[in-house]
Amino acid sequence: MSYRHLFKILQWGLILFCLGFAIVGGIVAERTLELLQCQPHADPALRSCSWVGNVLGMRLVPFLTAEGVADYPFVLLRNFWALIAVWVLALVALRRAERNAASAAAAAPGSRPPARPGVTSADMARWAARAGFWALLLGLVGFCIAFGTPILGNQVAREVLGALGCSPGTFDPFSSPCMSAPGFWTHRLALYVIPLAGPLLAPLWLVMAFWDVLIAWMLLTAAAYFLHSHLARQRPGR
Repeated sequence: MSYRHLFKILQWGLILFCLGFAIVGGIVAERTLELLQCQPHADPALRSCSWVGNVLGMRLVPFLTAEGVADYPFVLLRNFWALIAVWVLALVALRRAERNAASAAAAAPGSRPPARPGVTSADMARWAARAGFWALLLGLVGFCIAFGTPILGNQVAREVLGALGCSPGTFDPFSSPCMSAPGFWTHRLALYVIPLAGPLLAPLWLVMAFWDVLIAWMLLTAAAYFLHSHLARQRPGR
């Protein structure tokens, strides 16, 4: 499959995806939820979907409560902005790869450039490594900004706790029974909802509550970077 064909497939896929949800988002969401055959819910104890199905279902449910076509585009952007951004980045990367391959073939002495450069498994591996590196890096930066910024970290923590069905309370952050329940988020985010100190010391809470997550995230980002560098050095012509 050539770069051009792959670009066209992704391009028309993005167009149809956006048009489908922007015009008949409610119908598409309803049919997709029927195919999932499960009940998504923010509380893991109340959902019947797998992890992937629940993530997709939680983003489809708002289309069912939208007030018509006028709301569908906004619901689409609010729930699928990350997917659309990755999709657009993939299109840009594919276009650049096509141009680079064509330029390299044209510059090769004594060689006849192919009409359409093809996509090899090495190219796919290199793109996947590059996409993984940037996704991990941008995700790490976004995570640190969200939970490490004063005031903002408190608001994000409350939103996450609210999505889990926990109400941290107005003055006593441990007044809700679910705050002391075992889980990944509750004991980590309890620091963020401490009165006065919680909103202001978000950078400290980020390190204290998520130090293991940050270390693992940075190691994965470094591994993705070295993998991409290794694959780039193995590229023919280098």
